[in-house]
Amino acid sequence: MDAVRRLLIPVAAVLAMVLFSTNAQAGPATGAAVDPGARPLDRTVWLCRPGLVNNPCGQDAEGMPQSGGPELVTRYPSGGTRLLDATRFAADGSGKREPFTVAKKPPVDCFYAYPTVDLLPNPPLPIGGRAPVPQDVHQAVTLMQSARFAGLCRMFVPVYRQVPLPALVAGIVIGSGADLTTATMDIRDAWDDYWTHDNRDPETGERRGVVILAHSQGTAVAAALMRERVDEHPGVRRQLVTAALLGGNIEVPEGRDAGGGSDPASTFQHLPVCRRPAGAPMPIGCVVSYATYSLPEGSLPAVIGRTASPGHRVVCVNPAALLRGEAAGARVPLDLYLPTRRLVGGNALLPNGPLAVPLNGYQLPDLATGFAHHPDALTGECTHATQGTISADWLQVGGELSYFPASAPAGLTGLHAMDFNVAQGDLIALVTAQTRAWLDRRDP
Repeated sequence: MDAVRRLLIPVAAVLAMVLFSTNAQAGPATGAAVDPGARPLDRTVWLCRPGLVNNPCGQDAEGMPQSGGPELVTRYPSGGTRLLDATRFAADGSGKREPFTVAKKPPVDCFYAYPTVDLLPNPPLPIGGRAPVPQDVHQAVTLMQSARFAGLCRMFVPVYRQVPLPALVAGIVIGSGADLTTATMDIRDAWDDYWTHDNRDPETGERRGVVILAHSQGTAVAAALMRERVDEHPGVRRQLVTAALLGGNIEVPEGRDAGGGSDPASTFQHLPVCRRPAGAPMPIGCVVSYATYSLPEGSLPAVIGRTASPGHRVVCVNPAALLRGEAAGARVPLDLYLPTRRLVGGNALLPNGPLAVPLNGYQLPDLATGFAHHPDALTGECTHATQGTISADWLQVGGELSYFPASAPAGLTGLHAMDFNVAQGDLIALVTAQTRAWLDRRDP
């Protein structure tokens, strides 16, 4: 529990990225407002599940486009469709449309826990087992962060009773913290539902490989889920292709990649950090994690990426360096995919649509496609620094920072809102390579 708490505290702080920082933990903090009537949901509420009628992620039961065409057509709960295409910009500023197509059945699954986007409790009266409702804001952040993984995954995205942003702000104001017990319960139960009913391949009956994706509060609850359901179970670990747990502190002992079975300060005991020494094969069954900043020399991250736990460090894995087989601290180009106003449902009044608060200050590209693709516009390198008893590790981003608000890169939360996007092309390419390696191990 102490290791999970260390993970959740900085995560909760960045969740209030446009207002305040705060504390959160897997269980109730002393004095925290806890709903004593909260209980498990009667059934999982899925935003995306393969085969759902009008599946917001656009996939049929096999992961192919429900539209019948090669391009994946996604849908907002309130209506309206979106493609996942991109405008790829060359160095001279010219752009060319990149369609997003799915040509064959995805070989593995993705289980995604989205970050804090609820501004109000969902459901409005979160008592008992009342179920949350899929909303446009959940779809907007899913499209922005994880939907493009649908080219290699069947997408499973549960709606969960997360701690809304105002409650996190209130936690710091009154000093009570925030309680993620219900959020963790919902994600854990959704995983159990998936594992029991959906993880077996309908044709072969074999267990499918699974990729776990999460960000911020989603990383907090996904890490808690993985500690309970994956880390201590060799059979489940074997089905894990990889996990990308971004925007939250994953901690390991200094000089080691996991706790080893008896380190309460380590986030995981057996699941290792994804490392790739020179000449080594692509790692699988491991964890990628980072928080993005662009800090001046001599500075440390203000919130996330820091730990005061003696003998431990926060994990930073640069997916672009890992993919290329470069040293862990190498500076390499990043493959940036910026969401557009069209993708997130923006309009003249609310340019960032339902993500107006999480994306406060961002001026998203106004294009006809879903993304603006800027390959090699950014660079990234995992950076380590200490200050007294504080140890810090983060993904230091350089290059063309004009795509972001001027105050964001070196601010309180850095580029937290764009953790997935600054290297989205690299993350997808990395997971694709890890999927091939996992399949090769399964079918030698």
